[in-house]
Amino acid sequence: MTPKRPRRLDDIARACGVSASTVSRVLTNAPGIAAGTRRRVLEAVEACEFSPRKRRRHISRSAIRLAVVIPGRQRLATNPFFDPGELVVAINNAFGDVPREVSLLTYDDLGASIDTPGFAADGFIFAFGEIDDGMRARLREADIPYIFLNRVHEGESSVSCNNFRGMLRLGRHLVERGYRRVGYLDCADNVINTDRYRGFMVAMTEAGVRDFDANVYRADEIAAVDESAAAFFAARSCDAVMCFNDNFAIRLISHFRDMGLRVPDDVAVTGFDRSPAQALFRPSITTISLSTYEMAFLSARWLRDNIEQREARVMCLEVEGAFIEGDSVGWKEERDG
Repeated sequence: MTPKRPRRLDDIARACGVSASTVSRVLTNAPGIAAGTRRRVLEAVEACEFSPRKRRRHISRSAIRLAVVIPGRQRLATNPFFDPGELVVAINNAFGDVPREVSLLTYDDLGASIDTPGFAADGFIFAFGEIDDGMRARLREADIPYIFLNRVHEGESSVSCNNFRGMLRLGRHLVERGYRRVGYLDCADNVINTDRYRGFMVAMTEAGVRDFDANVYRADEIAAVDESAAAFFAARSCDAVMCFNDNFAIRLISHFRDMGLRVPDDVAVTGFDRSPAQALFRPSITTISLSTYEMAFLSARWLRDNIEQREARVMCLEVEGAFIEGDSVGWKEERDG
């Protein structure tokens, strides 16, 4: 019996000993693929006369169905770092006159929602969260395009804020204003903390600050930003604290107040995200805009083009978060003077 030739992208990947995303990147001529891997994949493609499938579209309807997956209500209630309405506005603007139906789902309800009879989607936007390998395989098998917001995965489409450059900008701002004993309040369990911490680290290294790691307080969630965190930075005589996000900054400032420390007179504080809560808090937080609108707009345009043209293209973009100067940072020289 003649061996069955591979016909699907996953079959090609198994035959070559690489991932399906690597095969996709070779077929779309993406950079960063080793010459040997590229040659092996192309030889397998030619040998089995493989051609990428066009994405399927139901011709009996005119509206594109888009599913936007966001964090659950409980997470947003304790840490409202973005406005879901801003996502919807950006998506609608990106689609323009193209008929569409936008559904909002949560990660908690994702599995049950897509298994509901009658549920269908032509594309997914996964905002500020993760999906498992099983969900990825399911979407690839169904030829449904998807893209991540503020999460980066090799070989998969994403639009993210440049978290490293944003935190680096905040650190340089503190250094320019005379702060040198700067602490960092991190969120150890969040995947984007790595880039934000790296921005803090580079800013301190550029300024010649030594032993800055001793001023890092590890928190795994917003509830861990308590009086112990404030006492930690006070005990180390930190003159400024860079926080993982705005809501961490707000909680920290509140605990500083309970200790009798004034912001920015006694200690400066920065945030990140430009969250909805930040706009209502005083003093206003010096922060970086997460650029939610821009990320959602670009993601939706990518989905629209992929669905309408029925072709798979991988896109990885980073947007610059805008620097927002608030009242939570002063001039250290003036304070000390």
